[in-house]
Amino acid sequence: MRSKKYTVRSLTLGQDKNSSTEFNLEFEGKRAFVIWDSFALGDYRIEARMEIDPMLLQEAGGKGSDFLYCGEIILPKPENN
Repeated sequence: MRSKKYTVRSLTLGQDKNSSTEFNLEFEGKRAFVIWDSFALGDYRIEARMEIDPMLLQEAGGKGSDFLYCGEIILPKPENN
């Protein structure tokens, strides 16, 4: 199943500074997912994706990405896996 890919920008809260992070975004029906990581495995593409609340997406309006996410995205830390 192919879906159209978009980009989404989200605020990243750090210990001493705030920044923004850009992710790939895809939709499946009414559900929205950010692509956290992806890699090729032979002829296949493996994607680690997280579901986000589509109600918190706003159209970016020409700011370099398609959407802005107004919610919180908590990324797993590699040292905790």
